Amino acid sequence: MTKNTLVFRAHSSSRYSVAALLGAIEIDERLTNLDVKAPINDYQDVISNSIRHGVCIVAYSVMSTQTHRVQHEVSVLRQEYGKQLILVGGGPHASARPRDLLNWGFDYVIIGEGERTFPDLVHRLVTRDDPAGIEGVVSNIRENYPRPKDLSQIKLDNYPPFAIEMNVVGPIEVTRGCPFSCKFCCTPYLTGGRVRHRSIENVLYWVDRAVRERGFRRTWFLSPNALCYGGHGRSVELDKLERLVRGVSGINGLEEVYFGAFPSEVRPEFVSKKALEILRQYVANKTIQIGVQSGSDKVLEISNRHHTVAEGINGVQVALECGFIPHVDIIFGLPGEREDDLRASIDLCYELVDMGAKVHGHVFMPLPGSAFENMPPGRLDEESRKHLGELSRKGVLTGSWAQQEILADELAQKNDI
Repeated sequence: MTKNTLVFRAHSSSRYSVAALLGAIEIDERLTNLDVKAPINDYQDVISNSIRHGVCIVAYSVMSTQTHRVQHEVSVLRQEYGKQLILVGGGPHASARPRDLLNWGFDYVIIGEGERTFPDLVHRLVTRDDPAGIEGVVSNIRENYPRPKDLSQIKLDNYPPFAIEMNVVGPIEVTRGCPFSCKFCCTPYLTGGRVRHRSIENVLYWVDRAVRERGFRRTWFLSPNALCYGGHGRSVELDKLERLVRGVSGINGLEEVYFGAFPSEVRPEFVSKKALEILRQYVANKTIQIGVQSGSDKVLEISNRHHTVAEGINGVQVALECGFIPHVDIIFGLPGEREDDLRASIDLCYELVDMGAKVHGHVFMPLPGSAFENMPPGRLDEESRKHLGELSRKGVLTGSWAQQEILADELAQKNDI
């Protein structure tokens, strides 16, 4: 008996996108007979068993920091199974560099948002229909690729935040897009400057189902700037913010709500006593993630951050006064950073720690699709490594800056820098 299969190669670093895309597959009535699997381990065994029974589609969501692993896995799959399977790629790196994935051996690449496009593509593949003409889908027969921000955008409410029937769940994305166009970030290229939100009613619907059907006891949210919820992304909408967190916290059976903590963050100039007092009433997180990014106003201006170091320090101080422990993101090695700027960032780390905050350290990576994609990779000097190591040993600084230095070099080589 013919049995068509979608094997979504799950991985810890792309689990959020996997959950959302499988949710879109799950609600598509055209795909009710599709056998969907999302293995983290032994995925080759799953593929081997699947190709015997019908069309087998293997899907990847690819971040730029995953390219080495994905390229290797695709090469192995092609050597083992040839054209017996159909390889589909999407995600941030696919949107910025679709030709990379096609060169590695992918049959189709999805540019931009996948919630609508991915089910359409899968349906045509399992019915052996021609995928040509699906907006945002490219293959080797196409020479020109669209920019993701120029494609039509979905309404978040039209798609689940996760795959509840498969029990592939995770944080709920409440906001997509950002108007600030920070040059080290690829979000402006991927989604443009328009900010979209999942409605309060839709959030409550999915959290309630997750509690009743999957035993959710706590929930997290995804947002590039959690305190912009409900507005156009440049100001705090206190009424909508309070309605969201109050409504979610009131769901029967839900014990904890996490908002403004990792995997979300907040911009420092959005931090206010009023906003954080609202959160304090309803959220369980003791921490709040604040993106300050540099101790140099010059570097912040070059990066197009639209806030100052002083605003960053003020946001941290307000958070502390409201009972939160700020976890502050700092990026070392940003373009335009000189020795005195780097020293200023190190000094800021010590100042923040003395205030009572913790620091999450990063090294600049030239991400494809970002305005800084062709800039040199970030590097730390020995003195900076010494200071970061000291702060790390004290338990007040976290981060994978050493690994990010390696990844930054790899990205730069791929970018021909």
